[in-house]
Amino acid sequence: MTRRAACVKLPLMLTHARQMLLIGLSLFFVLTGCKPPTPPPSPTPRPTAVPAVVTVFAPPTPTSVTPQPQPTIKTPATAITLETSLPEAQTQALRDDIQAFQRQFPQYVVQLQQYDSPENFMSRLTAGESNFDVALVSPVLLGHLYAARQLTPVTNFFPSSFINDFAGVTLLGATRDNQLWGLADTAGFHLMLFYNRDLVDTPPQTTAELSTLAQQLTDAPHWGLAVNSYDPLWLVPWLPAYGGWLTDDAGRPTLNTPSMDAAITLYLSWQGRLTGIAPVITYDEARHRFLSGDVAMMIDGDWALTELARANKVNWGVALLPQVGETGASQPAAPLVLGRYWVVNAAVSGDRVPAAVAFLDFITRPERQLAWTARFGLLPTRRAALNDAAIMNDPILRTSAAQMQAGRAVPAGVNADTLLNAMREPLRGVIDGELTPRQAAEMMQANVEK
Repeated sequence: MTRRAACVKLPLMLTHARQMLLIGLSLFFVLTGCKPPTPPPSPTPRPTAVPAVVTVFAPPTPTSVTPQPQPTIKTPATAITLETSLPEAQTQALRDDIQAFQRQFPQYVVQLQQYDSPENFMSRLTAGESNFDVALVSPVLLGHLYAARQLTPVTNFFPSSFINDFAGVTLLGATRDNQLWGLADTAGFHLMLFYNRDLVDTPPQTTAELSTLAQQLTDAPHWGLAVNSYDPLWLVPWLPAYGGWLTDDAGRPTLNTPSMDAAITLYLSWQGRLTGIAPVITYDEARHRFLSGDVAMMIDGDWALTELARANKVNWGVALLPQVGETGASQPAAPLVLGRYWVVNAAVSGDRVPAAVAFLDFITRPERQLAWTARFGLLPTRRAALNDAAIMNDPILRTSAAQMQAGRAVPAGVNADTLLNAMREPLRGVIDGELTPRQAAEMMQANVEK
Protein backbone atom coordinates (compact mmCIF):
# COMPACT_ATOMS: atom_id res chain seq x y z
CA MET A 1 0.00 0.00 0.00
CA THR A 2 1.43 3.33 -1.01
CA ARG A 3 1.28 6.26 1.17
CA ARG A 4 -0.10 9.31 -0.51
CA ALA A 5 2.04 10.97 0.91
CA ALA A 6 22.84 27.14 12.18
CA CYS A 7 22.54 27.22 10.46
CA VAL A 8 25.52 26.72 12.42
CA LYS A 9 27.08 29.44 10.44
CA LEU A 10 30.43 27.80 10.32
CA PRO A 11 33.30 30.02 9.36
CA LEU A 12 34.84 29.20 6.06
CA MET A 13 38.04 27.34 6.60
CA LEU A 14 40.90 29.31 5.06
CA THR A 15 44.32 28.01 4.43
CA HIS A 16 47.26 29.70 6.16
CA ALA A 17 48.48 31.26 2.93
CA ARG A 18 45.06 32.69 2.18
CA GLN A 19 44.83 34.18 5.67
CA MET A 20 48.18 35.94 5.27
CA LEU A 21 47.10 37.28 1.90
CA LEU A 22 43.91 38.76 3.31
CA ILE A 23 45.76 40.34 6.25
CA GLY A 24 48.29 41.91 3.92
CA LEU A 25 45.61 43.21 1.58
CA SER A 26 43.62 44.66 4.47
CA LEU A 27 46.63 46.57 5.80
CA PHE A 28 47.47 47.78 2.32
CA PHE A 29 43.92 49.12 1.80
CA VAL A 30 43.98 50.92 5.15
CA LEU A 31 47.28 52.61 4.54
CA THR A 32 46.77 53.55 0.93
CA GLY A 33 43.25 54.75 1.63
CA CYS A 34 44.56 57.66 3.78
CA LYS A 35 46.19 60.83 2.50
CA PRO A 36 49.89 60.69 3.42
CA PRO A 37 51.28 63.41 5.70
CA THR A 38 52.86 66.35 3.86
CA PRO A 39 56.52 66.61 4.89
CA PRO A 40 57.77 70.00 6.17
CA PRO A 41 59.69 72.16 3.64
CA SER A 42 63.41 71.52 3.23
CA PRO A 43 65.94 72.05 4.81
CA THR A 44 64.09 71.35 8.04
CA PRO A 45 64.95 67.76 8.85
CA ARG A 46 62.23 65.13 9.27
CA PRO A 47 61.32 64.47 12.87
CA THR A 48 63.06 61.46 14.32
CA ALA A 49 60.04 60.29 16.33
CA VAL A 50 57.98 59.21 13.33
CA PRO A 51 56.61 55.66 13.92
CA ALA A 52 58.54 53.05 11.99
CA VAL A 53 55.47 51.81 10.18
CA VAL A 54 54.91 55.23 8.62
CA THR A 55 58.55 55.52 7.57
CA VAL A 56 58.42 52.13 5.89
CA PHE A 57 55.09 52.43 4.09
CA ALA A 58 54.98 56.19 3.29
CA PRO A 59 54.96 57.07 -0.41
CA PRO A 60 58.52 57.54 -1.72
CA THR A 61 57.83 61.11 -3.00
CA PRO A 62 56.33 64.08 -1.17
CA THR A 63 53.88 64.64 -4.00
CA SER A 64 50.28 64.47 -2.81
CA VAL A 65 48.53 61.49 -4.42
CA THR A 66 44.78 61.09 -4.56
CA PRO A 67 43.90 57.60 -3.26
CA GLN A 68 42.46 55.37 -5.94
CA PRO A 69 39.53 53.04 -5.27
CA GLN A 70 40.67 49.49 -4.67
CA PRO A 71 39.08 46.57 -6.49
CA THR A 72 36.67 44.42 -4.46
CA ILE A 73 37.77 40.83 -4.15
CA LYS A 74 34.62 38.68 -4.39
CA THR A 75 34.83 35.07 -3.27
CA PRO A 76 32.82 32.75 -5.55
CA ALA A 77 29.77 31.19 -3.88
CA THR A 78 30.10 27.58 -2.77
CA ALA A 79 27.66 25.34 -4.63
CA ILE A 80 26.17 22.12 -3.30
CA THR A 81 23.98 19.62 -5.14
CA LEU A 82 20.66 18.57 -3.63
CA GLU A 83 18.85 15.45 -4.90
CA THR A 84 15.15 14.93 -4.19
CA SER A 85 12.12 13.10 -5.56
CA LEU A 86 9.01 15.01 -4.57
CA PRO A 87 5.59 15.77 -6.04
CA GLU A 88 5.52 18.95 -8.07
CA ALA A 89 3.81 21.09 -5.42
CA GLN A 90 6.34 20.05 -2.78
CA THR A 91 9.19 20.56 -5.23
CA GLN A 92 8.05 24.13 -5.80
CA ALA A 93 7.82 24.70 -2.05
CA LEU A 94 11.35 23.37 -1.71
CA ARG A 95 12.55 25.75 -4.43
CA ASP A 96 11.03 28.60 -2.41
CA ASP A 97 12.85 27.37 0.69
CA ILE A 98 16.11 27.20 -1.25
CA GLN A 99 15.69 30.79 -2.42
CA ALA A 100 15.08 31.89 1.17
CA PHE A 101 18.18 30.01 2.27
CA GLN A 102 20.33 31.64 -0.41
CA ARG A 103 19.06 35.10 0.54
CA GLN A 104 20.16 34.47 4.11
CA PHE A 105 23.41 32.79 3.08
CA PRO A 106 24.48 34.39 -0.22
CA GLN A 107 27.84 32.64 0.01
CA TYR A 108 26.09 29.34 -0.77
CA VAL A 109 24.23 28.10 -3.83
CA VAL A 110 21.97 25.02 -3.83
CA GLN A 111 21.58 23.22 -7.14
CA LEU A 112 18.36 21.17 -7.07
CA GLN A 113 18.15 17.92 -9.02
CA GLN A 114 15.32 15.37 -9.21
CA TYR A 115 15.64 11.59 -9.32
CA ASP A 116 12.92 9.27 -10.58
CA SER A 117 13.29 6.32 -8.22
CA PRO A 118 15.67 4.88 -5.61
CA GLU A 119 16.88 2.39 -8.22
CA ASN A 120 17.65 5.13 -10.72
CA PHE A 121 19.37 7.20 -8.04
CA MET A 122 21.64 4.32 -7.03
CA SER A 123 22.42 3.19 -10.57
CA ARG A 124 23.54 6.66 -11.62
CA LEU A 125 25.52 7.07 -8.42
CA THR A 126 27.37 3.77 -8.66
CA ALA A 127 28.06 4.34 -12.36
CA GLY A 128 29.69 7.66 -11.55
CA GLU A 129 27.12 9.51 -13.66
CA SER A 130 25.95 11.72 -10.82
CA ASN A 131 26.93 12.89 -7.40
CA PHE A 132 25.20 14.64 -4.55
CA ASP A 133 26.10 16.59 -1.45
CA VAL A 134 22.72 16.45 0.29
CA ALA A 135 19.68 14.30 -0.56
CA LEU A 136 16.13 13.83 0.69
CA VAL A 137 15.46 10.09 0.72
CA SER A 138 13.02 7.40 1.77
CA PRO A 139 13.98 4.77 4.36
CA VAL A 140 14.63 2.29 1.54
CA LEU A 141 17.01 4.61 -0.28
CA LEU A 142 18.68 5.57 2.99
CA GLY A 143 19.30 1.84 3.51
CA HIS A 144 20.84 1.47 0.06
CA LEU A 145 23.12 4.45 0.60
CA TYR A 146 24.10 3.20 4.04
CA ALA A 147 24.96 -0.26 2.67
CA ALA A 148 27.00 1.30 -0.14
CA ARG A 149 28.95 3.44 2.37
CA GLN A 150 27.82 6.61 0.64
CA LEU A 151 26.73 8.47 3.79
CA THR A 152 28.43 10.31 6.58
CA PRO A 153 26.83 10.44 10.06
CA VAL A 154 25.02 13.71 10.68
CA THR A 155 26.28 13.60 14.26
CA ASN A 156 29.65 14.63 12.82
CA PHE A 157 28.19 18.08 12.18
CA PHE A 158 25.63 18.86 14.87
CA PRO A 159 25.73 19.01 18.68
CA SER A 160 23.60 16.65 20.76
CA SER A 161 21.33 19.53 21.78
CA PHE A 162 20.34 19.95 18.13
CA ILE A 163 19.94 16.20 17.47
CA ASN A 164 17.83 15.67 20.59
CA ASP A 165 15.27 18.22 19.43
CA PHE A 166 14.05 15.63 16.90
CA ALA A 167 11.34 13.17 17.96
CA GLY A 168 12.95 9.98 19.25
CA VAL A 169 11.15 7.64 16.85
CA THR A 170 12.55 9.56 13.88
CA LEU A 171 16.09 9.20 15.24
CA LEU A 172 15.61 5.44 15.62
CA GLY A 173 14.61 5.16 11.97
CA ALA A 174 17.96 6.64 10.87
CA THR A 175 20.21 4.93 13.43
CA ARG A 176 22.51 2.01 12.77
CA ASP A 177 25.84 0.97 14.29
CA ASN A 178 25.36 3.60 17.00
CA GLN A 179 25.46 6.34 14.37
CA LEU A 180 22.74 8.68 13.11
CA TRP A 181 22.69 8.72 9.31
CA GLY A 182 19.94 11.22 8.61
CA LEU A 183 17.66 13.97 9.93
CA ALA A 184 13.94 13.39 9.49
CA ASP A 185 12.12 15.91 7.33
CA THR A 186 8.71 14.43 8.19
CA ALA A 187 7.39 11.17 9.65
CA GLY A 188 4.16 9.22 9.58
CA PHE A 189 2.60 6.08 8.07
CA HIS A 190 1.28 5.22 11.53
CA LEU A 191 -2.10 3.61 12.20
CA MET A 192 -4.74 5.26 14.39
CA LEU A 193 -8.29 4.56 15.54
CA PHE A 194 -11.01 6.31 13.57
CA TYR A 195 -14.55 6.32 14.92
CA ASN A 196 -18.05 7.42 13.95
CA ARG A 197 -19.05 10.19 16.32
CA ASP A 198 -22.71 9.41 15.80
CA LEU A 199 -22.13 5.91 17.19
CA VAL A 200 -19.23 6.32 19.61
CA ASP A 201 -19.28 9.01 22.28
CA THR A 202 -15.89 8.21 23.84
CA PRO A 203 -13.29 6.14 21.96
CA PRO A 204 -11.97 3.09 23.87
CA GLN A 205 -8.74 3.48 25.80
CA THR A 206 -7.83 -0.23 25.97
CA THR A 207 -8.32 -3.30 23.80
CA ALA A 208 -10.66 -4.67 26.48
CA GLU A 209 -12.85 -1.57 26.13
CA LEU A 210 -12.55 -1.83 22.35
CA SER A 211 -13.85 -5.40 22.36
CA THR A 212 -16.73 -4.60 24.71
CA LEU A 213 -17.85 -1.51 22.82
CA ALA A 214 -17.43 -3.09 19.40
CA GLN A 215 -19.43 -6.13 20.48
CA GLN A 216 -22.28 -3.85 21.53
CA LEU A 217 -22.19 -2.15 18.13
CA THR A 218 -21.96 -5.37 16.11
CA ASP A 219 -25.32 -6.42 14.74
CA ALA A 220 -25.37 -7.65 11.16
CA PRO A 221 -24.96 -5.97 8.80
CA HIS A 222 -23.26 -3.51 11.17
CA TRP A 223 -19.88 -4.10 12.75
CA GLY A 224 -18.11 -2.55 15.69
CA LEU A 225 -14.64 -2.56 14.10
CA ALA A 226 -12.98 -2.75 10.70
CA VAL A 227 -9.35 -3.53 9.92
CA ASN A 228 -7.45 -4.48 6.80
CA SER A 229 -7.58 -8.15 7.75
CA TYR A 230 -4.81 -9.65 5.65
CA ASP A 231 -2.25 -6.83 5.82
CA PRO A 232 0.43 -7.40 8.51
CA LEU A 233 0.83 -3.66 8.99
CA TRP A 234 -2.39 -3.89 11.03
CA LEU A 235 -0.83 -6.64 13.18
CA VAL A 236 2.38 -4.76 13.99
CA PRO A 237 1.10 -2.23 16.60
CA TRP A 238 0.25 -4.93 19.11
CA LEU A 239 3.71 -6.53 19.15
CA PRO A 240 5.43 -4.00 21.50
CA ALA A 241 2.72 -4.43 24.13
CA TYR A 242 3.85 -8.06 24.46
CA GLY A 243 7.55 -7.15 24.52
CA GLY A 244 8.32 -7.81 20.86
CA TRP A 245 9.19 -5.94 17.69
CA LEU A 246 10.02 -6.61 14.07
CA THR A 247 13.80 -6.54 14.58
CA ASP A 248 16.36 -6.26 17.33
CA ASP A 249 18.59 -3.19 17.73
CA ALA A 250 21.07 -4.60 15.22
CA GLY A 251 18.35 -4.92 12.57
CA ARG A 252 18.01 -8.71 12.73
CA PRO A 253 14.40 -9.92 12.17
CA THR A 254 12.62 -11.14 15.31
CA LEU A 255 9.35 -12.54 13.97
CA ASN A 256 9.39 -16.01 15.51
CA THR A 257 8.78 -15.07 19.15
CA PRO A 258 6.14 -15.61 21.85
CA SER A 259 5.35 -11.91 21.44
CA MET A 260 4.31 -12.55 17.85
CA ASP A 261 2.15 -15.49 18.95
CA ALA A 262 0.33 -13.24 21.44
CA ALA A 263 -0.13 -10.39 18.96
CA ILE A 264 -1.53 -12.76 16.32
CA THR A 265 -3.89 -14.30 18.86
CA LEU A 266 -5.25 -10.88 19.84
CA TYR A 267 -5.64 -9.82 16.22
CA LEU A 268 -7.34 -13.08 15.31
CA SER A 269 -9.81 -12.77 18.20
CA TRP A 270 -11.29 -9.65 16.64
CA GLN A 271 -12.03 -11.41 13.37
CA GLY A 272 -13.65 -14.66 14.37
CA ARG A 273 -16.25 -15.47 11.78
CA LEU A 274 -18.93 -16.23 14.37
CA THR A 275 -18.01 -14.28 17.50
CA GLY A 276 -15.70 -11.57 16.20
CA ILE A 277 -16.22 -7.84 16.21
CA ALA A 278 -14.65 -7.19 12.79
CA PRO A 279 -15.42 -8.74 9.42
CA VAL A 280 -12.66 -10.39 7.39
CA ILE A 281 -12.33 -7.83 4.63
CA THR A 282 -9.86 -5.92 2.47
CA TYR A 283 -8.70 -2.36 2.94
CA ASP A 284 -11.07 -0.88 0.38
CA GLU A 285 -14.01 -2.77 1.87
CA ALA A 286 -13.17 -1.55 5.36
CA ARG A 287 -13.01 2.07 4.19
CA HIS A 288 -16.27 1.72 2.23
CA ARG A 289 -18.14 0.25 5.19
CA PHE A 290 -16.89 2.97 7.53
CA LEU A 291 -17.92 5.73 5.15
CA SER A 292 -21.29 4.06 4.69
CA GLY A 293 -21.92 4.09 8.44
CA ASP A 294 -21.89 0.29 8.68
CA VAL A 295 -18.76 0.26 10.87
CA ALA A 296 -18.49 2.14 14.14
CA MET A 297 -14.67 2.13 14.42
CA MET A 298 -11.88 1.59 11.92
CA ILE A 299 -8.12 1.27 12.22
CA ASP A 300 -6.51 3.16 9.36
CA GLY A 301 -3.34 5.10 8.56
CA ASP A 302 -2.51 8.77 8.92
CA TRP A 303 -2.93 9.12 5.16
CA ALA A 304 -6.70 8.65 5.74
CA LEU A 305 -6.92 12.03 7.48
CA THR A 306 -6.86 13.96 4.22
CA GLU A 307 -8.86 11.37 2.33
CA LEU A 308 -11.68 11.21 4.88
CA ALA A 309 -11.81 15.00 5.05
CA ARG A 310 -12.49 15.05 1.31
CA ALA A 311 -15.10 12.30 1.50
CA ASN A 312 -17.12 14.15 4.15
CA LYS A 313 -19.64 11.30 4.29
CA VAL A 314 -19.50 10.55 8.00
CA ASN A 315 -19.06 12.49 11.22
CA TRP A 316 -15.72 11.00 12.17
CA GLY A 317 -13.10 11.51 14.83
CA VAL A 318 -9.67 10.07 15.45
CA ALA A 319 -8.04 8.68 18.59
CA LEU A 320 -4.91 6.90 19.71
CA LEU A 321 -4.77 3.15 19.24
CA PRO A 322 -6.07 1.48 22.41
CA GLN A 323 -3.58 0.09 24.88
CA VAL A 324 -3.37 -3.69 25.08
CA GLY A 325 -5.02 -5.30 28.08
CA GLU A 326 -7.33 -4.26 30.87
CA THR A 327 -7.55 -0.79 32.35
CA GLY A 328 -4.82 -0.38 34.96
CA ALA A 329 -2.74 -3.24 33.56
CA SER A 330 -2.36 -2.30 29.91
CA GLN A 331 0.63 -1.65 27.66
CA PRO A 332 0.68 0.94 24.86
CA ALA A 333 0.33 -0.05 21.25
CA ALA A 334 3.10 1.17 18.93
CA PRO A 335 2.44 1.36 15.18
CA LEU A 336 5.22 1.28 12.61
CA VAL A 337 6.50 4.77 11.78
CA LEU A 338 8.41 5.69 8.63
CA GLY A 339 10.01 9.00 7.70
CA ARG A 340 11.94 10.67 4.95
CA TYR A 341 15.41 11.86 5.70
CA TRP A 342 17.99 14.47 4.82
CA VAL A 343 21.35 12.76 4.33
CA VAL A 344 24.90 13.94 3.58
CA ASN A 345 27.25 12.30 1.11
CA ALA A 346 30.37 10.73 2.61
CA ALA A 347 32.43 12.44 -0.12
CA VAL A 348 31.47 15.99 0.89
CA SER A 349 34.59 17.97 1.76
CA GLY A 350 36.10 21.44 1.84
CA ASP A 351 33.81 24.44 1.67
CA ARG A 352 30.86 22.19 0.77
CA VAL A 353 30.78 20.85 4.35
CA PRO A 354 29.72 24.13 6.04
CA ALA A 355 27.37 24.78 3.12
CA ALA A 356 25.64 21.41 3.59
CA VAL A 357 25.44 21.88 7.35
CA ALA A 358 24.00 25.37 6.97
CA PHE A 359 21.35 24.08 4.59
CA LEU A 360 20.31 21.17 6.85
CA ASP A 361 20.01 23.49 9.82
CA PHE A 362 17.89 25.90 7.78
CA ILE A 363 15.64 23.35 6.11
CA THR A 364 14.79 21.53 9.37
CA ARG A 365 13.92 24.65 11.35
CA PRO A 366 10.61 24.28 13.22
CA GLU A 367 8.98 27.22 11.46
CA ARG A 368 9.80 25.75 8.06
CA GLN A 369 8.42 22.33 9.06
CA LEU A 370 5.22 23.93 10.36
CA ALA A 371 4.78 25.77 7.06
CA TRP A 372 4.83 22.39 5.29
CA THR A 373 2.35 21.02 7.82
CA ALA A 374 -0.04 23.85 7.04
CA ARG A 375 0.40 23.43 3.31
CA PHE A 376 0.68 19.65 2.88
CA GLY A 377 -0.48 18.13 6.16
CA LEU A 378 2.94 16.58 6.80
CA LEU A 379 3.87 16.12 10.44
CA PRO A 380 7.00 17.94 11.63
CA THR A 381 9.81 16.09 13.39
CA ARG A 382 11.34 18.80 15.58
CA ARG A 383 9.98 18.71 19.13
CA ALA A 384 9.59 22.48 19.12
CA ALA A 385 7.31 22.20 16.10
CA LEU A 386 5.38 19.22 17.47
CA ASN A 387 4.65 21.21 20.63
CA ASP A 388 3.70 24.36 18.74
CA ALA A 389 0.19 25.77 19.10
CA ALA A 390 -0.46 25.04 15.43
CA ILE A 391 -0.28 21.33 16.28
CA MET A 392 -1.53 21.31 19.86
CA ASN A 393 -4.66 23.39 19.15
CA ASP A 394 -5.74 21.15 16.27
CA PRO A 395 -7.35 17.98 17.70
CA ILE A 396 -6.63 15.89 14.63
CA LEU A 397 -3.02 16.98 14.19
CA ARG A 398 -2.45 16.71 17.94
CA THR A 399 -3.69 13.12 17.98
CA SER A 400 -1.70 12.17 14.89
CA ALA A 401 1.47 13.75 16.28
CA ALA A 402 1.02 11.94 19.60
CA GLN A 403 0.49 8.59 17.87
CA MET A 404 3.53 9.11 15.67
CA GLN A 405 5.72 9.85 18.67
CA ALA A 406 4.38 6.75 20.45
CA GLY A 407 5.24 4.54 17.47
CA ARG A 408 8.29 2.46 16.62
CA ALA A 409 10.68 2.40 13.68
CA VAL A 410 13.03 -0.16 12.23
CA PRO A 411 16.75 0.65 12.21
CA ALA A 412 18.39 2.29 9.21
CA GLY A 413 19.17 -0.21 6.49
CA VAL A 414 16.19 -2.44 7.28
CA ASN A 415 13.54 -2.57 4.58
CA ALA A 416 10.17 -2.62 6.33
CA ASP A 417 8.50 -3.90 3.15
CA THR A 418 10.68 -7.00 3.26
CA LEU A 419 9.51 -7.77 6.79
CA LEU A 420 5.86 -7.14 6.03
CA ASN A 421 5.98 -9.26 2.89
CA ALA A 422 7.46 -12.14 4.90
CA MET A 423 4.52 -11.87 7.30
CA ARG A 424 1.78 -11.58 4.70
CA GLU A 425 1.02 -15.17 3.67
CA PRO A 426 1.38 -16.65 7.18
CA LEU A 427 -1.07 -14.04 8.48
CA ARG A 428 -3.51 -14.97 5.73
CA GLY A 429 -3.13 -18.60 6.73
CA VAL A 430 -4.10 -17.76 10.32
CA ILE A 431 -7.09 -15.63 9.31
CA ASP A 432 -8.31 -18.37 6.98
CA GLY A 433 -7.94 -21.00 9.69
CA GLU A 434 -5.11 -22.90 7.99
CA LEU A 435 -2.32 -22.07 10.49
CA THR A 436 -2.01 -21.59 14.22
CA PRO A 437 -0.37 -18.41 15.54
CA ARG A 438 2.72 -20.47 16.44
CA GLN A 439 3.00 -21.94 12.96
CA ALA A 440 2.49 -18.53 11.41
CA ALA A 441 5.27 -16.96 13.50
CA GLU A 442 7.68 -19.72 12.49
CA MET A 443 6.79 -19.30 8.83
CA MET A 444 7.24 -15.51 9.01
CA GLN A 445 10.79 -15.89 10.27
CA ALA A 446 11.58 -18.58 7.73
CA ASN A 447 10.31 -16.35 4.90
CA VAL A 448 12.45 -13.39 5.91
CA GLU A 449 15.56 -15.56 6.24
CA LYS A 450 15.27 -17.05 2.74
